[in-house]
Amino acid sequence: AHKAAAGDGTAVMVATHNQRSIAYVLDRLAELGIPAVGSGVYFAQLLGMRDHVSFALGRAGFRVYKYVPYGPVREVMPYLLRRAEENADMLSGVGDEVSMLWRELRRRAARRPLSPPAGGAGHGHA
Repeated sequence: AHKAAAGDGTAVMVATHNQRSIAYVLDRLAELGIPAVGSGVYFAQLLGMRDHVSFALGRAGFRVYKYVPYGPVREVMPYLLRRAEENADMLSGVGDEVSMLWRELRRRAARRPLSPPAGGAGHGHA
């Protein structure tokens, strides 16, 4: 990630659903003085998993990519089950995600602009 900030065209894709891993990366980026915007650091997650974290990362200025596996069901389902097993802690974020969705629905109903993410730039709280 340090080379990515040097502007040499290096890019890093952090592909994880693990909230602790994401918090660690955010902390290291802050320690190294690497900004969210234009740093060449990107995040990727499976669509439907940790969407509230993806939203917070995007609001903090990072580019976030969501991917969708495709193919025959007999090949895709084992992959999805492995991701779910590896990320069993993702269920702990369901309450956060539901709260975020309700806040967003209320904001849209009131037609208010987005507010800054809780906790500043989102470091360690995504």
